[in-house]
Amino acid sequence: MDFKKAKRNHKFETWIIVVLLTSLLLGSNFLISKIEFQIDLTSDSKFTISRESFALLNKMEFPVDIIITIPEKNQLPKVIHKLLHDLSLILESFEQESKKFPIKIHKVDVHAALNETSILDKYKISESNLIIVASPNGRKKTIFRYQEETGVNPYDMSRVFTSEDSLARQAIWESGFYEDWKEVGNGVLEPTLFRGEQVLMKSILEVAGKKEIKHIAYFTRGHGEGSPSNVNPEKGFSELRRIIEDTNLKVSTIDLSVVEQIPSDAKLIVVVGPKGAFLDKEVSNLRNFLNQNSGKALIALDPVDEISLIDRPAMGLRPILGEWGLRCHDMLLHDPEKVNFDLFTGAYSLRTYPKARPHPIIRPLMEEGFSISADRCRPVEAEQKPSSRFVTKELLYSSRDSWAVSGWTKRKNPPKKNLLLDIEGPVPVIAVSEFRNSVGKSGKLAVIGCSNILANENLKRNSGNKFLTKNLMRWLNGNDELLNIPPKKLNSYSISMNSDEFRKLLYLLVLIPGIIALFGIFVSWLRKEL
Repeated sequence: MDFKKAKRNHKFETWIIVVLLTSLLLGSNFLISKIEFQIDLTSDSKFTISRESFALLNKMEFPVDIIITIPEKNQLPKVIHKLLHDLSLILESFEQESKKFPIKIHKVDVHAALNETSILDKYKISESNLIIVASPNGRKKTIFRYQEETGVNPYDMSRVFTSEDSLARQAIWESGFYEDWKEVGNGVLEPTLFRGEQVLMKSILEVAGKKEIKHIAYFTRGHGEGSPSNVNPEKGFSELRRIIEDTNLKVSTIDLSVVEQIPSDAKLIVVVGPKGAFLDKEVSNLRNFLNQNSGKALIALDPVDEISLIDRPAMGLRPILGEWGLRCHDMLLHDPEKVNFDLFTGAYSLRTYPKARPHPIIRPLMEEGFSISADRCRPVEAEQKPSSRFVTKELLYSSRDSWAVSGWTKRKNPPKKNLLLDIEGPVPVIAVSEFRNSVGKSGKLAVIGCSNILANENLKRNSGNKFLTKNLMRWLNGNDELLNIPPKKLNSYSISMNSDEFRKLLYLLVLIPGIIALFGIFVSWLRKEL
C-alpha cells in the first residue's frame, strides 16, 4: 500500500468536504434570506402581532409607509435605543403580515439620505428624530417626535436646563409607546409594558382606513359626571378616554341641555357617575340619538340618595332604559360575604357570571376567571320580551349571598333582608341592549351600576376591569374583531459598572476564546509531530 498516496487522497477528500459544507451553508443562507418567514419562540409571543391586529389589517384601504428619521448612533439616550429596538421587532411582523396592502418600513437619516430622498420628498419630511405613519392617499401622522438639547445659554435664567435623557423620556411618555412606568433607582422611571402594537395599529387605521362621518365619543357634562381629562385615580376617567381613543375615536364633551340635538359626528355618548338628574330636553336628545340615529351609549350610574331624586329615578333616564328593556333600580347592593365586600368602603369584587349562553363581551373574562373591582353598586336588570325588537342580556352579577337593598338610606347598617322589597342575589350589575332597524343599522346601549368600574385606579390596576371595558367598547363600536390587544411585557436587564470593571469584563470575554484558539493550535501541532 502506498501510504503517501493514501494520505494525499485523504487530504483531497477533506478539502472536498470543506468546499461542499461551505457551499451548503452559503446556499442555505441565500434561500433563507429570500423567505419572509419568522418564528416567535417566546412563551407569550412578545415579538408577534396579535390575531386582533391581523383582523384590523384587513380594514386598510391604502398602502402605508412607516418612516423613522431617528439616526442610529451611540450618542442617543439609552431610552431611545430601547424604543428603536422594541419597535424593530414588532415592525417586522407588521411588514410581513400586511397581505391586503403593503406596509413598508423606511429608516432614513435626513442629513445623509442618498437612496431614500424619494420617500422624504414624497411626504415632505425634513426633520430628524421623527416616527411618521403616512399613506399615498395624503394622510400623514407623526406618532413620535424627539427634540435634542442644542445647548443652554448660562445667562438665560428664563430657561431651565433639561438633560437629553429627560427630554427623551418625556417624548416617549407623551407618545404612549410604553405604560406602567416604575422607579428603578435614583428617581429614574423605566417602563414595563410596551404598547407599540396598539399605537401603530391605531395610526395605521387613521391614515389608511376608511373615513367615517361619525368619529367622536362625547362625555356628557352638567350633572357632576366624571371627566375624561381627570387623572385622579378614584374620580378620574382619563384611562377610559385612552381606551376609547385606541378604538380610533376622538373624545370630547357635550352639555345636552344647550344643544338642539346631538351632533351628527357623534358615534358614542358616555355618561359616567352623574350626581344630578337629566332634564326632559336632555333625555329627549339622548332618546333621538339612540332610537332614530342608531346611536350607541355607555351609561354608568352610581347609587344615590333616593330622597333627592324621588321624582327622577335612575337620574331621569328610566324612560329610555325601560324602552330598551333595562331596569336600573335606585337600590344599593349589599353582600355579607366579607371576602368580596367591604361594608365601610363599599369596595366590591364581582366574579359571578351567567351560567348559560354568556354574551361575547363577557365570555373571555368568564373563561379566564377574571374578577371585576367595583365600589358601591346598584342593580341593572334586563327584561327580554318575546315581541320586543330589543335583544337584552345581563353580563355580570353579585354573589348568591348578596341582595339589593331598597330604601337603603333609611335602613340600619348592616341591613336585614326584606323579602318583599329587596332583590335577592345574585343581582345583575351590568346589562346591555341592542336593536337592528330595517336598513341594518344597529343601536346599542350598555348600562353599568357602578362608575368606579371604569375609574382610573381600577383600569390601571385590575386586568379584569380593563378587558371588560375594552370589550364593551369593541361591542359598542360594532367591530367584533376589536378585541383586547394586550401590551407586551418587557424583560429588560441592565448592568451598572465603571470603566475599569468594563475593561476587566472585556478582557474576560476575549480571554476565553483566545485560550480555546491557542489550545486548538497546540493540539494541531502535536498531531503533526506524531
